Amino acid sequence: MQNKHQRTRGRRHGQGGTVFGIAAVLALAGLTATATAAPTAPSTPAGPSAPSPDGLTRPAARVTLLTGDTVGLDRTGRVVEVRPGQGRSGIGYSVRRFAGHTYVVPLDATRLLGSGRLDRRLFDVTQLVEDGYDDAHRKQVPLIVSYDGSGTVQKGARESLFAAAADVTHRLPAIHGDALTADKPDAGKVWRALTDSVGGRAAVTTAPGIERVWLDGRVRISAQDAVAPDPRGGVARIGAPAAWKAGYDGKGVKVAVLDTGIDATHPDLKGRIRKAKDFTDSGSTDDRQGHGTHVASTIAGSGATSGGKYKGVSPGAELLVGKVLDDTGFGENSDIIAGMQWAVAQGAKVVNMSLGEDDTADVDPLEQAVNDLSASSHTLFVIAAGNSGPSDSALGTPGSAAAALTVAAVDRDDKIASWSSRGPTADGRLKPDIAAPGVDIIAAKAAHGTEGNDEAPGYVSMSGTSMAAPHTAGAAAVLAQEHPGWTGERLKSALTASAKTPRGVTPYDVGAGRVDLTRAIGATVGSEPSSVDFGTPDPWPHDDDTPVTRAVTYRNDGSRPVTLDLDLTATGPDGKAAPTGMVAVSPARLTVPAGGTARATVTADTRLGSADGVYSGAVNATGDGQRVRTAVVVDREVETHTLTLVTTRKDGKRDNEPDVTVAGLDTGKQFTPYDDGKARGGTVTLRLPRGRYAINAVTSTPAGRYAQLVAPHLVLDHDTTVALDGRKARLVKVTAPDRRATLRAGQVVFAARGAKPAYGLSAATDFEAGTTFLGQVGPKAPAGDFIAQIGGVWQRTATSPAYNLVSTRHGGFFDGFTRAFASIRGMARVKTSVATALAKANTAPNTWWSTPGWPSLDQVISPLEGPLRPAPTSSVEQYLSADHGMRWYLGARTQNGTDGEGMVAFAAPRRFQPDRTYRVTLDGGVHGPIVTPTKVVGGLRVGRYYALCVPMFSDGPGDFSYSAQTTVHTRLTSGSKVIGDFTEDTCPNTYANLRAGTARYKLSITADRSKGYRISDHVEGVWTFTSANTPETRAVAWPLSVVRFHPKLSLTGTAKAGARITVPLSLQGPAAVKGQLKSLTVKASYDGGRTWKPVTVHGAASGKPHLILTNPRKPGSVSFRTALADTAGNTYTGTIRNAYRTVR
Repeated sequence: MQNKHQRTRGRRHGQGGTVFGIAAVLALAGLTATATAAPTAPSTPAGPSAPSPDGLTRPAARVTLLTGDTVGLDRTGRVVEVRPGQGRSGIGYSVRRFAGHTYVVPLDATRLLGSGRLDRRLFDVTQLVEDGYDDAHRKQVPLIVSYDGSGTVQKGARESLFAAAADVTHRLPAIHGDALTADKPDAGKVWRALTDSVGGRAAVTTAPGIERVWLDGRVRISAQDAVAPDPRGGVARIGAPAAWKAGYDGKGVKVAVLDTGIDATHPDLKGRIRKAKDFTDSGSTDDRQGHGTHVASTIAGSGATSGGKYKGVSPGAELLVGKVLDDTGFGENSDIIAGMQWAVAQGAKVVNMSLGEDDTADVDPLEQAVNDLSASSHTLFVIAAGNSGPSDSALGTPGSAAAALTVAAVDRDDKIASWSSRGPTADGRLKPDIAAPGVDIIAAKAAHGTEGNDEAPGYVSMSGTSMAAPHTAGAAAVLAQEHPGWTGERLKSALTASAKTPRGVTPYDVGAGRVDLTRAIGATVGSEPSSVDFGTPDPWPHDDDTPVTRAVTYRNDGSRPVTLDLDLTATGPDGKAAPTGMVAVSPARLTVPAGGTARATVTADTRLGSADGVYSGAVNATGDGQRVRTAVVVDREVETHTLTLVTTRKDGKRDNEPDVTVAGLDTGKQFTPYDDGKARGGTVTLRLPRGRYAINAVTSTPAGRYAQLVAPHLVLDHDTTVALDGRKARLVKVTAPDRRATLRAGQVVFAARGAKPAYGLSAATDFEAGTTFLGQVGPKAPAGDFIAQIGGVWQRTATSPAYNLVSTRHGGFFDGFTRAFASIRGMARVKTSVATALAKANTAPNTWWSTPGWPSLDQVISPLEGPLRPAPTSSVEQYLSADHGMRWYLGARTQNGTDGEGMVAFAAPRRFQPDRTYRVTLDGGVHGPIVTPTKVVGGLRVGRYYALCVPMFSDGPGDFSYSAQTTVHTRLTSGSKVIGDFTEDTCPNTYANLRAGTARYKLSITADRSKGYRISDHVEGVWTFTSANTPETRAVAWPLSVVRFHPKLSLTGTAKAGARITVPLSLQGPAAVKGQLKSLTVKASYDGGRTWKPVTVHGAASGKPHLILTNPRKPGSVSFRTALADTAGNTYTGTIRNAYRTVR
């Protein structure tokens, strides 16, 4: 079950739960984008960026891909570097961003994705970080591999994987595969074992015996906060007491609960647990989270602790407990599949799975396991729909599996819970199947659990589809006792057929309706299938449609015939009743013989009516005290046209596996039509609604010749064929004013505006001299709706001037491009100094540009890095394009020459005027913390969640600087309560567990750099402040302040010993506001922080605080310790050890 307030997955750290990025807590809209580039060499990774209104860029997280390549992401989730794995230099990669997720796909994996044999989640770096699969939290790449071919071939595939150091964690016969892990240093070897070359380094297929490769993804639960416990209780509302009275309480029926384990000591569960097994690394089946115990007692709890008040639906059932989710409420696909296999082997009649993850249009391993095990064992899998409503098509997997009984949640009034996930599934099928109570449900509390609100001794309340599923599983157990010979499919049909009729909702909300045991128990008539889903019977237009029929079979298990009156009511997309005859059932009356069946026909005639869209309703069959309900949906397609894409490679051969994205600029929907592996002759077809679209296509030959083709403005108002012909793409040729300068790094970028900011498409493609071929397909867009740019850095040698040149085109893409920059006229000249105290250091300048009015371009443009040169240096000379209002980020990555330890620094973006000269210094001065109030720096609160990002080593001017070799310890407390205690970088994460009301907090951060750093090697900060609860729609900055020191230092961070110097101070945060500084004191140490002496702060009253120091005659270091308080009672104390050194 998902949290209605936290809809992205996350990994818990310390005492707080986390999701990815401060952008998450701010609910920033994700931009839709794609990008392609070539990886930098291992010694020259792209560097991170600086604070800006939109964020702060740096490698806050690193992810090793299955291919062995590593990806660096900044604090906002943007890719800032890609380092090729061993032996993979020169293999390009693509970066695609949409729906808030970023995918980094090495080009040799593209064709496997296009064939459907490789799981795209393996390259979803956003989700990999969210799920704790980044390198800081996971040392292996987890995989699920399915096999094909003969037994000998499969054996060979397994042996190759074993030889590549892949370890088998689970055998998964349910999907004809294995779960594997590969240590990240061995990932490249495993990739080579999984693939075979088909003619070039960038063209591979799966190795013999390998059918498909998936990520062993993370599945989660997260209990919702109950608001007001349901006084009647869900068990009573679904009619369980009536079933008990009839003699059915699930006795003898085995129900498996695959969850977070169970508290076997709880009195309500005494004697109910038949077997229990741990599939996680928790070490026991004890429930230290609380979710599994709550779910299990909803199914089979005796209610002993409450005198029977909180009894489960089927208290006579026997529980099989599989702990497939760890103590933080997360689990991996393979653990869950292994638990499913175990449950079936133990004879479970019903399996409850109150868990899930985001669904995709492809069949994932969880869906496949549910479907295959259901068919082979006739076990019923009851699965929560998820809590990502109220949006359509938000239903999660494995609830999306066709065989599952998928459960939505309703409240005490049988109204759909706002957060309950709606259908259809990602591939357009009708789900959920049924609904059950899931709001404010009271059930057993685990002794060691942490979830839920205490309601009575031994009980907590929770909300979610996780709570609805066990009501349904318990109901299935009751029916299984009444009908021991029924299969899982019959149990599913009986429950949906007897469901209570919903009001004001569609089958995509609640399926057939709410579980009703009072109707299910004793019923002798049922129907199959459990629902009728016509899908889209005929394409638009509908004047020549053909009526389509589906059969509904009624079964009578009674001893005498039953006559049923049949009626079908349906509602159209306009909320009005469907036209007579559009969706109908015949005959109007039928008799079902005793012990026999009778068939009715449901007809959908989409020629009738005028409103296009989805029509939904149900067939209601009543008679002889029986009532049977079957949900019905039919899609009368809106104006839609066929888009046919024909892709041809640069060598003239058709391409069945290109990388193609079709973006709906009016709808925000995106399609990757070649990913299902069904293209033939380079051709695929899509049925798309009328509207505007943009297309981005990259096609390649086995020899590695790439062509990018872009359609900036396709208006789809009739059936259309688009030829994506790589032969028509032309070469890009750009030269710098220095004709001997060569291209060091470059990108081709574009952005197409959509009807809303999130609906656009943006991309960046690697630009390499002599190998980049571009072509526009179709007409141009209006000038304000599309922009394309070609940019790069040209340089003759590492110490020669660098030319950062950008050419811009509005309205259209490039059909090749040729330009020779004749002179530096119109460019800005920047002289950059790079400081460092590292020994034997080298530095590599970094730049990238930003174009006003096109924020989506910023999402895909990566830093351009020049070659390494000795550091420190004051002679970095750069020429920048200064037209179109461009803003430039200037930065540098510095590393020492002994062990590669490094530092990166970036200045905030700025506009440089043409034909002017500027001077910039990076990484100089005293390094210390900054709390500049941007979207990603400082502390932010939303409700009881918080995001924290305090860079501890920003350089003297306040530019963002980052030390790769840093140890950070962060601790947040409130009184005696520890809110969070972290030893990792907090910047990529969002945390929970703040106090509900107004409270005082203490934040402590300690950061240490390795011995290679001779200045600012140890920095501490301690803040005390007051924070109040906030609405979950508004982010409020924490009142954090800091003191910054600005002495004039050399590029190695030194000042002259014995000299008298002035040290200007600056404040950041609330204390910097005029009139809000209450007190400020500073101490200095000349012995590395062993002893401290007070220093007078001059000029504080005038707003120009500064120190006047006399450095000791003996060379050494100067450290600072400061304390301040603002008028609101917030305080800060900070220490910077060895802030600068003194030399003769």
